[in-house]
Amino acid sequence: MTYKIVQITDTHLTPAGAEPANNQQVDPADKLQAVFDDIYTTNVAPDLIVITGDLIHEGHAEDYQRFHDVLMAQQERLKAPIKVILGNHDRTKAFYEGYLKRPYQSRYYDKLATAGWDFYFLDTTCGNLEPGYLDQDQLTWLQTNLKQSAKPALLFMHHPLAGPPLRNMAYSILQNGDDLAKVIQGSTVKAIFSGHVHFANMYQVGGILNVVADSTAYHINCTNPHQHFVADATAYNVIYLDNQAVGVEQRPLRLGTKTINAFKIPNTDFWDPKLIVNEMNQVLS
Repeated sequence: MTYKIVQITDTHLTPAGAEPANNQQVDPADKLQAVFDDIYTTNVAPDLIVITGDLIHEGHAEDYQRFHDVLMAQQERLKAPIKVILGNHDRTKAFYEGYLKRPYQSRYYDKLATAGWDFYFLDTTCGNLEPGYLDQDQLTWLQTNLKQSAKPALLFMHHPLAGPPLRNMAYSILQNGDDLAKVIQGSTVKAIFSGHVHFANMYQVGGILNVVADSTAYHINCTNPHQHFVADATAYNVIYLDNQAVGVEQRPLRLGTKTINAFKIPNTDFWDPKLIVNEMNQVLS
């Protein structure tokens, strides 16, 4: 059974009254619109669209409400449901109030079952910290659901699992990737799709494909582990599923080369686990 998914990530839409993040010269809302227009005009015809986090750059409830209105219009235009997950620059309470219009919960994760596949949308946010973390309740939920279904599965999350292209990005990625690896080892999970680092890369861990999409808002050159350079750029991915096979096409729409911002990275190692646990205890309390 064939199935097509568009993955968009790190839209970083600008909150009302603020300046675009990282000195963007092109409004990130215009970049996102360009992605939707490309999906429409090139007849991608996806069955599902997933936006993997950093929806609004530290916005408020009204910003998420406007974002919801934009996505619902595109959902109608493209005739495909749109699922979103949260990233480190999202604000969970504002998201629940403005986007979902539901009472606040500390974590936002979900599952979508189709005739041939199961899709899991995970919440790797770690308070307002840069790196990601999966809490035990969420891992238990994932493990239980995976055991109850024989269908092939995909995971969508904001923070990537550690892999060879991210050797110098430990400070930024999922901090308890080993816990996730134990849950999905020997399971039906075929691939993991994430974003967050703002550069496209792909690798295998334990026989599972990991695909990290580039941002819709801006690209970050992380070649120098201690100094990163930002450029206006726009890309998205098209995921092709055929029986149990997975394929990915990257679609770059804007190839920015001019540096619009730069920042230093003093320490590239994983965070002190005590700091992560303390932050998560506050989130889950």
